[in-house]
Amino acid sequence: EDPLAWPPVTQASKPWTRWWWLGSAVDKPNLTKELEDFAKVGLGGVEICPIYGAKGAEERFVPFLSPSWMVMLAHTTTEAKRLGLGVDMTTGTGWPFGGPQVTPEIASAGLKVFRQEVEGGVTVKLELPPGTVVCLRAFSESGEVVELDDKEWNAPAGKWDVIGLVSSSPVQKVKRAAPGGEGNVLDPFSATAMEKYLTRFDEAFVGFSAPMPRAQFHDSFEYYAAEWTPAFLEAFRKGRGYDLRDQLQAFAGIGDAETVSRVRADYRETLSGLHLAYLKRWHDWTKSRGGITRNQAHGSPGNLLDHYAVSEIPETEIFKHVEEGQIPMMRMAASAAHSNGNNLVSAETFTWLDEHFQVTPEKLKEAADFVFLSGVNHVFFHGIPYSPEDAKWPGWLFYASTHMGQNGGLWRDLPAFTAYLQRCQSILQEGKPSQDVLIYYPIHDVWHDNEEKLPLFTLHNQDQWLIPTDFYQTSMELWNGGITFSYASGDMLSRASVKDGKVVLGGNAYGALVLPGVKQMPPEALAKIAKLVEQGAKLVVRGGLPEDVPGLSRYQERRAELASVAEKLDGKASIVPAGDSILPALSKVSARETMTASGLRFIRRSHDRGYHYFVVNRSGKTFDGVLPLAVSFNSAAILDPWNTEETVTTLAKDGGVPVRLEPGQSVIIRTFTNGGAEGKAWSPAQEMTATPVEGPWKIEFVAGGPSLPPAAENITLGSWTALPGTKDFSGTARYSSTFEVKGDAGGNAALDLGKVANTARVSLNGKPLGISWCEPHVIHTGDALKDGKNLLEIEVTNLAANRIAALDRAKAPWKAFHEINFVNIDYKPFDASAWPMMEAGLMGPVRLVVPTK
Repeated sequence: EDPLAWPPVTQASKPWTRWWWLGSAVDKPNLTKELEDFAKVGLGGVEICPIYGAKGAEERFVPFLSPSWMVMLAHTTTEAKRLGLGVDMTTGTGWPFGGPQVTPEIASAGLKVFRQEVEGGVTVKLELPPGTVVCLRAFSESGEVVELDDKEWNAPAGKWDVIGLVSSSPVQKVKRAAPGGEGNVLDPFSATAMEKYLTRFDEAFVGFSAPMPRAQFHDSFEYYAAEWTPAFLEAFRKGRGYDLRDQLQAFAGIGDAETVSRVRADYRETLSGLHLAYLKRWHDWTKSRGGITRNQAHGSPGNLLDHYAVSEIPETEIFKHVEEGQIPMMRMAASAAHSNGNNLVSAETFTWLDEHFQVTPEKLKEAADFVFLSGVNHVFFHGIPYSPEDAKWPGWLFYASTHMGQNGGLWRDLPAFTAYLQRCQSILQEGKPSQDVLIYYPIHDVWHDNEEKLPLFTLHNQDQWLIPTDFYQTSMELWNGGITFSYASGDMLSRASVKDGKVVLGGNAYGALVLPGVKQMPPEALAKIAKLVEQGAKLVVRGGLPEDVPGLSRYQERRAELASVAEKLDGKASIVPAGDSILPALSKVSARETMTASGLRFIRRSHDRGYHYFVVNRSGKTFDGVLPLAVSFNSAAILDPWNTEETVTTLAKDGGVPVRLEPGQSVIIRTFTNGGAEGKAWSPAQEMTATPVEGPWKIEFVAGGPSLPPAAENITLGSWTALPGTKDFSGTARYSSTFEVKGDAGGNAALDLGKVANTARVSLNGKPLGISWCEPHVIHTGDALKDGKNLLEIEVTNLAANRIAALDRAKAPWKAFHEINFVNIDYKPFDASAWPMMEAGLMGPVRLVVPTK
């Protein structure tokens, strides 16, 4: 094997896309064409998500799971197999799971806590909310309890407090449902409900002879107002060891704060377990039919780590912001995969990075690099809607996406970006994750917040449930301090072992286990940790060992058990006082990656002969020097994921690798523990001379619309919107010019295009040099540069924003979709008529950069 070779291109190493079927108004010719187009631009697969349709296309709608729909699915999976593409599908339409088969008995259910103070001695009419009374009891001042079963009650004399639980169902309809998928949302806390729900899928797939989808997909937990399930009381009694009805007052918030907190935490833990069973039933059904699952666990009120871990491919997402404070949340999906020894971690990527049609290639790369740093190695675009050829520009669209399809301005040069992503993901899917420490996730501390409402652990409210925690602060300190980490729940730790002094989970080894200011912990969890320590594991504790147990049942007895276990750990753990840095203690067991002090961020994986580093310069300034690495190595290869021809090798230099990284630039470092790799040796950057390509320049518009503007000569480089007929143009223009070169540049010359809006294809003397997707727009000339006169041609493609704005100024009826139709980033009706003109074209300055003689 060539030690410098990139891993093989695979279906999974390519990026995939969510593929919205609007109204499922699909047909075989258009399905084939779109799949062929996807394959040509470098996608590896699709995830089918049927949603509401386009207005005017109602006669084309195909009801979800109908025989006609199954024919379209069969055609899709068959054609995808021919083209080497994979296919996943949502187990439903829109989100969350639900549909016409969901009767009120298996629909999501809400819960209201009813309370009414009454004066006895008269017949009292109770003002109960609508729904099913789960429990209704009256409490007197003297402690008497009366079970009630009617809305009217002859209350004995005295003051009474009537408390009840009332459930209601259904409480939600499927959001953005496709035809044939409308209906109630499924009960997310009932495995029985899931089993009944899946019957419709079993019936639809009878006789299905085409290739089955690779995976079933479950979107983020958006079962809003779901707080109950008919089997809850029995599940609570079995799991928590007492009857919730006996603690009705505490559940309603009455009594001492500790009891209230414990009862409410027990309620949340029970729902977490019930949702876990729901997901497992879905997963087992899929597995029994030869598939795997992808699951977005975030948003649920439960233990996100355990919920992510149900699936072979846990999936996180990036929404609007690329901000390093998101890392702890995003690391959960990767941690779940690592705990099971699974390799793929996916991400819904590019959702609302900016306003429609304004997301630049630079923002896309930044977001992709960011999810890679979080542990993701299987990107899904969000995304591309199915749009038939006869749909008028801009075609069928989805309201919450970055428009990666043919009409958004990104499509023409997308192969450059998909190739970049494929190369990065091929590295990030190879070998095994290399994490320094394992951090315990203290979910019980989060559940014990004494709040009345059921918390939902979403991406959007981390300031309420995640950021204030010691767990989050510890994670961020390690992230900034160059110590890599994964998370483990109590259930995950129960499967851990110790080998050579390291904690082993899912086949991955960790130098230490970290308890980040844990307050509540089940005794059995601490006992497992004590056993790991006894077997040689290193334990680092922030703020002291946990002193309390979660829940109400036998809590004083269990608290004593916990204290007994803690005594066994006395002197065997490294204790870091609360508020102190944890880095010195961890530095004793794991060498820190000090590159983070320079604003460089990385993710590290092991391979058979050493390690892979994916490194991104997020500092905002150029890094030029030795990149220090914490692992020992003899030599290294430096691989550019934009250009497979640029690999160079180097021996270890002062414990690192010499690199130059511009802001936002990324690189792959492949280290070799022993021996070396033969190849082009790294050499210091030559002194270069830049010569402007001053023109004259000619511009010719070659593709796009609404119509092609006239060509122009002797132009000054700048936004083409200054030229006649271009203000509403979206498409591609070819710039051409000639320049003279005297002598041989030795193959080391490059063209610096300066500012480009937005992507560029470059040819020199008729030879394609490649595509420049994002800044810095520098492309090597190779052997195309010649002595004498050279012809330079640069095809620049802009985003669709200016053309969209022109449509809205003309009040053209292009936004014609059912349901939510088309909204802006703030979920208001979309209107681009007031948008300022976006720059477009080749702004330059264009310079030829050659070695100084």
